[in-house]
Amino acid sequence: MSHLPEQTNWYLVRTKTGKERWVRDQLHTSATEVFLPLLKAKAPRWGRMAVSVGPLFPGYVFAKFDLQQKYFDIKYMSGVRGIVSAGLDPLAVPAAIINEIRRRGVDDVIEIPDKPFGKGERVLVVEGPFRGFEAIFQRYLSGPERVAILLSAVESGGLRVVLSASALAKKCTVENIAYRREHR
Repeated sequence: MSHLPEQTNWYLVRTKTGKERWVRDQLHTSATEVFLPLLKAKAPRWGRMAVSVGPLFPGYVFAKFDLQQKYFDIKYMSGVRGIVSAGLDPLAVPAAIINEIRRRGVDDVIEIPDKPFGKGERVLVVEGPFRGFEAIFQRYLSGPERVAILLSAVESGGLRVVLSASALAKKCTVENIAYRREHR
């Protein structure tokens, strides 16, 4: 009896909302390799900047498996919505794409560094006693964590304040987040 050689390729498995880690853990029983790239970034949460780690591609996990042998096991696995396909044919993801994403991270976590504030840039104070005030960024002080800003509120009369850089967010970023929340 002849047996066809095993053909493992990478595929993109679509998960149910918020089930990426669950599916990743379940896939280890059926796939030869599983890859869930994560993104580490700062985002405003409850009025302050916080570091969060979540899927780089929400709703998707990469899995390397033999399509002939494991298709139905994976397609109907708990937490899985399907395998990304063109029509009825699942699409193989080139290994070069997986390698490039992995190259950009450490332990499958990709970190996007903070962009420094520029002199004269409009910022919003997102934590501390001046939370909610708009300001103009002036300069970094004795380290990247301490900054000088000029509060632009009329009542402040141009008050110069020293804060932690983590207490600020770029004004346009905060406005975009608020806009997205309002228009969901």
